[in-house]
Amino acid sequence: MIRLTDISYHIGNRTILDRVSFSAHPGTFLAILGANGAGKSTLLKIARGELHPPQGKVSIEGRPLREWKQRDLAQCTAVLQQQTILTLPFPVHEVVMMGRYPHFKNIPTPLDHTIVKSALRKAGIEHLAERNYLELSGGEQQRVHLARVFAQVWFAEKYQTRYLLMDEPGNNLDISHQHNVLDMAKAFAAEGNCVVAILHDLNLALQYADKILLLHKGRVLAEGAPETALNDENLSQAFDFPMTIHYSDAFEYPVILPVVQRQQTFAT
Repeated sequence: MIRLTDISYHIGNRTILDRVSFSAHPGTFLAILGANGAGKSTLLKIARGELHPPQGKVSIEGRPLREWKQRDLAQCTAVLQQQTILTLPFPVHEVVMMGRYPHFKNIPTPLDHTIVKSALRKAGIEHLAERNYLELSGGEQQRVHLARVFAQVWFAEKYQTRYLLMDEPGNNLDISHQHNVLDMAKAFAAEGNCVVAILHDLNLALQYADKILLLHKGRVLAEGAPETALNDENLSQAFDFPMTIHYSDAFEYPVILPVVQRQQTFAT
């Protein structure tokens, strides 16, 4: 389990997070939602140890994050960032193999090679294995890093639960690949692992998340199952825009819609 307790974070006089707490349990896909500037990315950076808050605690499996050795943490935890900068012309399969680095000392084992091939196939980029990473489109590069992080936590001998943190995993991806990413994450969580993801598409969150953490101006506005955390009032307050949830027998999931009031004239 990942647990963050009473997290506060400031930049100068500006409060980014104000006493935020949440826990993400094995077998759960938790989606962090909120408007731009709500503190989502900062919270995820704190959860993965990239930022160190002056107030609050972070623990994984009951151990404070600061007590984890980096190699041990990397064997059971992977992070998919919004954008990963890689400037060397590695072939795609080598980039994906980077996810296995915490698991071997000198050279990859046959198991590592098998995992990389499986991750390439799962991400739908097996045909790109020998391509130069730098020659790929932005969406293809994002799928390479998706395969890399799944390869990293595909198998961890010492840990029963593995943790995947994702910051806007659908970034640069078309609709079909967005669903593929989240379907993989959902299946990964269903195996008893833990997924924490920042999502901007509210309807994708409704379809895939087991639990929602809704932030508003650095504070927790709502937390819980999607059907309880995401109601008209909470959504409208969180995004400072009127929204409504539409239910229809034609769809398996409800649909979140903005309530748009169009102006009659355009004044210059």
